[in-house]
Amino acid sequence: MKYIAFCNLAVIPVRAQAAHRSEMVTQLLFGEAYEVTDWQQDWAHIRTLYDSYEGYIDTHQIAWMHESTYENLYVAHKPKTASMLMSVHDEVRGADFIISPGSTLPLYDEQHIQLGTEKYTIAPIDEYADNSKHGIVNMAKTFMNSPYLWGGRSIMGIDCSGLVQVVHKIVGITLPRDASQQALVGNNVVWADAQEGDIAFFDNENGRIVHVGIVQDKHTIVHSSGKVRTDHLDAQGIYCVEREEYSHHLKCIRRI
Repeated sequence: MKYIAFCNLAVIPVRAQAAHRSEMVTQLLFGEAYEVTDWQQDWAHIRTLYDSYEGYIDTHQIAWMHESTYENLYVAHKPKTASMLMSVHDEVRGADFIISPGSTLPLYDEQHIQLGTEKYTIAPIDEYADNSKHGIVNMAKTFMNSPYLWGGRSIMGIDCSGLVQVVHKIVGITLPRDASQQALVGNNVVWADAQEGDIAFFDNENGRIVHVGIVQDKHTIVHSSGKVRTDHLDAQGIYCVEREEYSHHLKCIRRI
């Protein structure tokens, strides 16, 4: 028997250890499902069912659902994904709140979600955002100026691999959570053949991948560094005009 729950908040922080002072390693966005694998007083160890990422959340933030509900609304019928900021009405509490692009919407009809005892109403949306290469870049740019946040996956704070993962989730493409995992997906592309929508990876002096972004064109990249921004890109790496120096060394380019 699996213990399945879902994120009924706009965002839930997932931490490396069972403590509020522990670093946030990722976030659950509204509607995302997860399995509770262990319970330690006020903390639950979870495994996300979207990308199999593990960590700890506060047990006060758990909202349960039956495994059969998960199988029906998440497996048998692929959920829709929010492609923009949306207002959701919580029917149980009689309140509205905002959810971030990338949130999961396991609808049972055009406007309603019911998971366990939770009920929500949303505005009708299209099935998916534009999943062309140009559409992917444009979706990444809707996060422009969102602050960099280690472990973040929302428009209110996002890290480099979170940006790449969530943008692709919105257009219906599943990617792993971390940059080093994302670098194993797709096919390698030489610099001379780089195109809009390719994913560029950057390494440190030890050759370890530490950064990732989405190629906008042959000379520009959209990435999260301090904030979501565009910077100059060339065969050497990312050149920050403001600081007049290269901030990241190009490791490789992959095409999904």
